[in-house]
Amino acid sequence: MNASPRRGWFAGSAAFVIGVPLGLGVLWALHDGPWQGSEWKRYVEHPVEMAEVLLFCCALTALAGKLLGGLRERWAFAYDLLPRWNGKAVPVTEAQTLRQHVAGQPRHVRSSWLGQRVAGVLDFVNSRGSVNELDDQLRTLSDNDALAQDGSYSLLRFITWAIPILGFLGTVVGITGAVANVTPETLEQSLSGVTSGLATAFDTTALALFLTMILMFFSFVSERFEHNVLQRVDAYVDAELAHRFERTGAECSPIVEALRHNSQNLLMTAEQLVERQAALWGRTIAAMEHRWNEAASRQFETIHSALTRALDETLTRYLQHLRQTEEKFLARSQTVMDGLTATAERFRLQTIALAQLQDNEAQLLRLHEALNENLAAVANTGAFEQAVQSLTAAIHLLTARVATTAPAARLTKPAA
Repeated sequence: MNASPRRGWFAGSAAFVIGVPLGLGVLWALHDGPWQGSEWKRYVEHPVEMAEVLLFCCALTALAGKLLGGLRERWAFAYDLLPRWNGKAVPVTEAQTLRQHVAGQPRHVRSSWLGQRVAGVLDFVNSRGSVNELDDQLRTLSDNDALAQDGSYSLLRFITWAIPILGFLGTVVGITGAVANVTPETLEQSLSGVTSGLATAFDTTALALFLTMILMFFSFVSERFEHNVLQRVDAYVDAELAHRFERTGAECSPIVEALRHNSQNLLMTAEQLVERQAALWGRTIAAMEHRWNEAASRQFETIHSALTRALDETLTRYLQHLRQTEEKFLARSQTVMDGLTATAERFRLQTIALAQLQDNEAQLLRLHEALNENLAAVANTGAFEQAVQSLTAAIHLLTARVATTAPAARLTKPAA
């Protein structure tokens, strides 16, 4: 029931049945067809280069066939290969009904990787009558499909290996031909043959490497594509069949029951130990929390007392300092007030002295006017002696007045 060999046979047949005519068509198009004037013609003139082109076309055809096969494999997922499962385990006898449901699917679905995997699992369950060792069977089927998928690339790997070998063979043949065309007597005439042989040698290698790079890239893409399809097949089978059937039979043997019973006892013992450990941890944490609370209360009281004493001492020192500062301020203020009072008294005396000076100046002006009048009278009457006496008397009077005001001015002068 495995379709992998048939798929490998189809890819190999397509590689030669379609690839060889395709390669011959490409060679004809480059030599005698519409592409004969292109630059690619120089790369397909040697028989080795023609063989490289034929192998490349065969490999490219095989890759195209595998790509179409991969698309067909993906198309199989669009069908309801199995009825939907509600998640509840069903009896093993249900496998026969599921197998008939798979048999009713289209042929291309049944021959796909998904169809073959599901059919293989159901056949295994029907033949055994139980799901014992089903997990091992699932892994075996998955590994078999992976090996078949990897083996289907054997021909492509051989062609990918053969094309560079042909390129190196063409290089050897070209260099050999170039060396064989060299003769010492006709070196200048044989120079064109030497260059032609070297061109053939390098062209075959360059063409081989170029075609190999293309094949390796498309082989990688195809392998990744098919690998993803197999992963989807594994996921589908694991979700729909791995846990679909009831686990009965040998799994319910006394040994299994004893193991299950021991496991349950071990689980219960572990739960009890965990509960006891959790209770012990709870009591320990509660005791530690109680001690922490008591220690925190004592620390709080200690810190509160220390802060209270420190604040009281600080406030006492601050009040003393404030009182001393206030006394100094009052003393300095009193000194300043006394100075201001003395200054105000001196200012009053100076004001009085200035007023007296103003009066003296007025009297002096009147005396000056009187003197001028007396001088005029003396000048008019000729009584010069009388004028001199009057002037002398005025001078004495002015001197006496100035003598009385000078001590008062000295008393009101501010101290330096």
